Amino acid sequence: MKNPKIIVLTLCSMFFLSSIMFSKVALNEKTFLQSIVEGEDFTNVTPYPISFSEGLEVYPFFISYSNDIVWMVSGLFQTNWSDLERGLYLSDSLPYVTGFMGGYDANTLKVISGAYFFDPFLTEEELLRQKDTSFDRNSDRYRSKSGYAEPSKALFIHRVELTLFERLRLSLNELKLVGGKYPDLSDANPFGIFHNTLGEGYSNSMLGIDFSLIPIKGWQLYGQLAVDDFLVPETESGAEDYKPTALAWGLGTRFVKKIDKLYISPKFEYYKIYTWMYNQWLPYLRYTAKYNSREIPIGFDYGNDMEGFLVGIDIFSNNVKYKFIIERYLKGEIDLETPYDDDRKKERENWPGPYGNTTPFFSISFSFEIDI
Repeated sequence: MKNPKIIVLTLCSMFFLSSIMFSKVALNEKTFLQSIVEGEDFTNVTPYPISFSEGLEVYPFFISYSNDIVWMVSGLFQTNWSDLERGLYLSDSLPYVTGFMGGYDANTLKVISGAYFFDPFLTEEELLRQKDTSFDRNSDRYRSKSGYAEPSKALFIHRVELTLFERLRLSLNELKLVGGKYPDLSDANPFGIFHNTLGEGYSNSMLGIDFSLIPIKGWQLYGQLAVDDFLVPETESGAEDYKPTALAWGLGTRFVKKIDKLYISPKFEYYKIYTWMYNQWLPYLRYTAKYNSREIPIGFDYGNDMEGFLVGIDIFSNNVKYKFIIERYLKGEIDLETPYDDDRKKERENWPGPYGNTTPFFSISFSFEIDI
């Protein structure tokens, strides 16, 4: 991201044995595109059971269970909660997650929950920041001498999804990041969706909203909004210097055509990621996860302070998936390594970004996956 002009050409073949086997009973991209061709909006959450009453299934890295209306997956697996190629609040930007997810399915109404646990390692500098209580005036430990610094970082997500007339899908999602404190039942409570967590120095909540509309068979319109913080000046006077509005939104459209055994789907997507999105005072409450010491956003792959578009095409046959993507964004000066107490954060008019001197970011990628 530091290079002003980056051209990335990726050619890869992916063989994830457990994911391939689980795809026989769970929603994957091919079945997702098939539902659009048939004009039936299903869900954008993966993995998700295609058929129920399967009982208990054991795979190399996880187990799954489903009956007539309830299902669960536990272990190590890939997940994605987005129609967009680059999801905004929980996407396949993460190579895998460790934890569990499950839900209740009543056809037009779905209730889905997940709990994921991330590498809690902090550098010495990050640990000192995590223990520091002087940054956030909303914290319940502000002015105290000890912050939440237990080696734990977990994400809980609860979702209510409604499908209307088989063509329109709407969902509300609450994400709660719990860090520096080992989570308890109140944090994981799936019935506590949209509960108030203000003032908890160990949690950071985010709101996710998405929609999908299939006006006619084979054509989908979709979008997603993620809200980390939203400042209301009338009720939060004086908070401008430390609590910026931070949100992200994306809109997209795709066409899906079936030709013999091929599904061909061109798509176009537009993204706006606010300047301070995914960032936070404390390392454990930042919407990122570490993999081999690399910090990855739990959402939009490329981080914050960006605006741009994506053009791509997906092609599926019985056992091969091809994906070709061209992306072009403007990147602002602020990234996830920018300290959250940076003076530029006070510039309210620049919160939408991209901030300051922008640089172009250009990416071309091609990938294919073979089911063997």
